[in-house]
Amino acid sequence: MKSQLQTRSNKIALILLIIAGIFWLGGINIRTVIGNELLDYDQFDFRTSIPPDRENTLFQMLSNSSLVVVISYFFVLVSAIWFMVTTKLKLKENGWLLMSAIMFFMFVPVEIYTYYLDIKFILLFHSGPPNHDGLLKIFGERLGALSGVPVIAVLCYYTIIPIAILKPLRRIKQTDEEKKAG
Repeated sequence: MKSQLQTRSNKIALILLIIAGIFWLGGINIRTVIGNELLDYDQFDFRTSIPPDRENTLFQMLSNSSLVVVISYFFVLVSAIWFMVTTKLKLKENGWLLMSAIMFFMFVPVEIYTYYLDIKFILLFHSGPPNHDGLLKIFGERLGALSGVPVIAVLCYYTIIPIAILKPLRRIKQTDEEKKAG
């Protein structure tokens, strides 16, 4: 009976991980598209030709999408830890799970720092009339945070998806008869 509960618990963790992961990665993509509206690619600088009301709308959308990303990342992190603790899969026999866990948990400090900047952005936006210079400063810090490591993290997160589907480096146990024959 106890093993059944552990299996059920593990399945709940996996379902929560998948659902929160969809919201989290989707929110990252939406925030990136919105943030690109503030940038001028010719000089890699902020656009100066954006009217203040449109800039305020972009800041609001950035704030809202960042809120979704931060909340969903919390659920992804908790459910990933929950899944790893309750899984019956052995990392030694499932290299794909080990690779996925390493690629995810390696960037937790990076995500915590960048989400700290996101929360500063959210709080500054919602603290009365928007301070456009302060918001642009925090947005610029977020963009240049840790010299591009957050971009590498996102690429790793997207790499986890095919790894989890294809499951490479999976060692299948052989029976004693197969070992003697092979």
